[in-house]
Amino acid sequence: MIHRYRSNDKAAGGSQDGYLLVTVLAISVIFGVIGLALMSSASSQFRLSSDDYYANDALYVAEAGIEQSVHQLNQDSTFTGYGTAQQFFNNSTQGTGTFTTTVANIPSSNAKTITSVGRTYRYGSSTVVSTKTIKVTVVGTQSNGSSVVTGPGGLILTGSATITNGPVYVNGSINLSGAAAIGTNQQPLSVNVADEMCPTGANPGPTYPQVCTSGNPITMAYSTHIYGTVCATNQTSTGPNNNITGGSTGQGLVAGCVAPVVAPPTYDRASQIAAVTTTAAGNNINYDCSQWQNPNGFTRTWPANLELTGNVNMTSSCNLTITGNVYITGNLTIGGAATIRVADSVGTTQPVIVVDGTITVNGSASMIANSSGTGIKLISFKSSASCGSACTSLSGNDLYNSQSQTTVNIGGAVNLPGMVFQSYWGTLALGGSGHVGAIAGQVINMSGAGTVIFGTTLSSGTQTWTITSYQQPNG
Repeated sequence: MIHRYRSNDKAAGGSQDGYLLVTVLAISVIFGVIGLALMSSASSQFRLSSDDYYANDALYVAEAGIEQSVHQLNQDSTFTGYGTAQQFFNNSTQGTGTFTTTVANIPSSNAKTITSVGRTYRYGSSTVVSTKTIKVTVVGTQSNGSSVVTGPGGLILTGSATITNGPVYVNGSINLSGAAAIGTNQQPLSVNVADEMCPTGANPGPTYPQVCTSGNPITMAYSTHIYGTVCATNQTSTGPNNNITGGSTGQGLVAGCVAPVVAPPTYDRASQIAAVTTTAAGNNINYDCSQWQNPNGFTRTWPANLELTGNVNMTSSCNLTITGNVYITGNLTIGGAATIRVADSVGTTQPVIVVDGTITVNGSASMIANSSGTGIKLISFKSSASCGSACTSLSGNDLYNSQSQTTVNIGGAVNLPGMVFQSYWGTLALGGSGHVGAIAGQVINMSGAGTVIFGTTLSSGTQTWTITSYQQPNG
């Protein structure tokens, strides 16, 4: 009996051990299935994350294709795109990224479309992982006539400011300091200095301005340069380091040359005011594009022959289209991420914004010409004379005092190709770098550490191309 009971005990224990083994095996299988599911999910998530990474890179590569194509257009306006894939990167971290682009003319306009296709591959593979397409419209702008025109107050360049396109007409004097330059060795300019800045002194009297009879109108620091053909009345010095040179094709300082006095551009302010058909306050929400308005958001369109009273701000995310002339009785400020466009409907007739106060452009604001390449002319008529902004002529002490006040101030890395700015009676201050169609003022003061490119400045010698619209056709 004892042996039988022991045998039964063993049998019962073996049965329990079997159940335990089955349970352990079942749990192991369950955990294995869960582990495989987790591994599969993690692998899928990694694949999705990897695909997103390659998709983002494909978009960046397509954008690089756009930027490089715009650069090539500014070198050669007949550029038709990159038909052969251009490698943007190729490494074990990012894989491989390439782009192709096409540039096509838009009929009956001065615009083109650029389509860029970016593709990404895993490193060492020829199979495309992601493809992104971007399409932009670019417009070519150019400025006729002179890039820089000053009155008797002259041209002042400080810091590393550089002018890379001409001709340059200065009725008064030129003063270069720091590492400033006019022209380059490869692109020398035509520079004319009339020396019309006498009598000198704080109160020059009623005969101001007139051409001086002696003295060098160009003064230069040791590290500055002028490259080109220079005609400067009374100028005998080529600078402390022979700074005035001909460059690759210029003549340098032309001995005994008498430069003509060139009248700054004139404009009939009174006629534009008389033509006004719509008048509103500058902060009226229907015209103030820096204010949100339902359902237009920050988008506005200004009618032609518009008068806005008081100060006008084009700031924030302003998206404004101009269809004709505008008269502003106060100050004009353009800043933030504002975008100002010229309507295609104006064709080749340049809209003029007349401002009685000051004009300030800064931030990342941009101004875009229409498909005909037509930009905007902005003029400040502010003066310190008793006639104020209504003055039609100034001379003597009135002109001398007015020219010392800054009425147009352009700063930052401006992108204003085809736009013309004029300080009618005062100083135009231009800092930073970028593109501007042309500038004029009684005094022009350029500073900063950048090159300001005027008009048709790039080596294509025809137009400056700027992006006006952007779309991403595929997701």
